[in-house]
Amino acid sequence: MAGTLVDVPTNYRQIAQPDPAANSRRVPARSGRSQLAMMWQEAKTALVTRVAGPQQLVTVPRLVVPIGHNQLAFRVSSYAEEAEQLAQDGRVIVQPGDWRGNPALGSHQWHGQAQVVTGGTLLPFVQSEIDAKYRWRTSVARMAHRVARGAAPYGDVVVLVTVREPVPMLMPPSQ
Repeated sequence: MAGTLVDVPTNYRQIAQPDPAANSRRVPARSGRSQLAMMWQEAKTALVTRVAGPQQLVTVPRLVVPIGHNQLAFRVSSYAEEAEQLAQDGRVIVQPGDWRGNPALGSHQWHGQAQVVTGGTLLPFVQSEIDAKYRWRTSVARMAHRVARGAAPYGDVVVLVTVREPVPMLMPPSQ
């Protein structure tokens, strides 16, 4: 599919787009952001759990940035299995993490829908936001990627995750 912004499998018709209601660059520093966006901005990493096969889940720590009020983005290599798996099944669970990739104290998991973005203006925006937020850590991640994967491109695909607000679980009345 030449000329498209997103590579879409033939049976999948949803196109990845950032939340048009909120642009993180135009929002005042701390006052105008939602609590969810602030949580992802303050997170050192995010643990992303995806479906890798029948009854098989894979959890990977990622460097993330908030996009709008209820979205976050991270980069992956187009050569990684993760990009293909997320394009086929976009269900993910995300959780804020610490520097080591462990769940942050007091955090909980959020359900989300991931969309793989392979072109457009979102890629350089996410690249610049990740570089600004993580600074030297991106160089370390790029070097580790080069050692592990050789000449495979680093972070040439962006995954945009729309996080759903948690729905309170209704408990039956006690009798």
